[in-house]
Amino acid sequence: MQYNLASLQPALPEIFLLTAACLILVIDLFLTERTRLLTYGLALATLIGAIGLTLIGAGPEREILFDGSFVRDPMSDVLKTGLLLIALFAFVYAKDYLRGQGILRGEYYALGLFAVLGMMVMISANSFLTVYLGLELLALCLYALVAFNRDSDSGAEAAMKYFVLGA
Repeated sequence: MQYNLASLQPALPEIFLLTAACLILVIDLFLTERTRLLTYGLALATLIGAIGLTLIGAGPEREILFDGSFVRDPMSDVLKTGLLLIALFAFVYAKDYLRGQGILRGEYYALGLFAVLGMMVMISANSFLTVYLGLELLALCLYALVAFNRDSDSGAEAAMKYFVLGA
């Protein structure tokens, strides 16, 4: 099967989210403590952009990509839009908590975006291998997010238990 850029259009929200999450991770390396809110703004802009791309690509027809392992249909569009909206609200409400705990860092938003990407891959999965890839991407991000507060003994213990039981 021949691939061209036009055939990737149904997977554009996932590609955009992957690219933006990687860029946010790299940009965060060069930010100081005073400019950490730039990462927050970029993460929100990424989610809003992914919502826009999902809605622009929405349609009544069913499209299957990558030799039948990725599907885009109206149900996946609804689920992706709902997921992205929930993630947007979670990021908005998490900012004050993270600032209060002293752990407002850009890695939180990058890990959150990669977790959302894993969920979006699972939503569009049309084969068990794709479901597994999305689940692993989600689980690895959640392992790191559970242990995100490095100073918390209970967080480190919970992350270790989660990792051992999930492996």
